[in-house]
Parts: sequence; structure tokens; C-alpha cells
Amino acid sequence: MTTVVAVFKIQEKLGLPQARALGESYTNLGIRKIAVDEKEQTIAVEYDATRMDRDGVAALLRRLGVPLGEL
Repeated sequence: MTTVVAVFKIQEKLGLPQARALGESYTNLGIRKIAVDEKEQTIAVEYDATRMDRDGVAALLRRLGVPLGEL
């Protein structure tokens, strides 16, 4: 297992639906930890790089309704 942390910029504060969806995202193989920094407007996702890549993590976050921006 190769653990990697990807940090993404979020465009706005996350609401309850996104928070719930993020909590359920641990059912996806490879997601290990998620940390949201509201002050810096970032979301950091620790994942297993043998199971997914950064683009896959970004796609998952978008499917969950997280408003990603450019970092």
C-alpha cells in the first residue's frame, strides 16, 4: 500500500449534504482519511495510490457534491 495525500481547493463552505456524503465516502476502496480546512478552503484526502489516483479522488469528490476549485 502506498499512502498519498492530495489537497484540493474548495470554492465554498461545505453544507450538511456534502459532509454526509464525505462520511460515506470511506466505503470507497482506497480512501483512508479526509480533512477539511475551512479557513484555508482546502480538502485533503489521504488515499491508497495502489487503488486510485489523484484524478479519481477529484472525480469522487465532485460526484459527492464537493465544489472543487483550482489549487
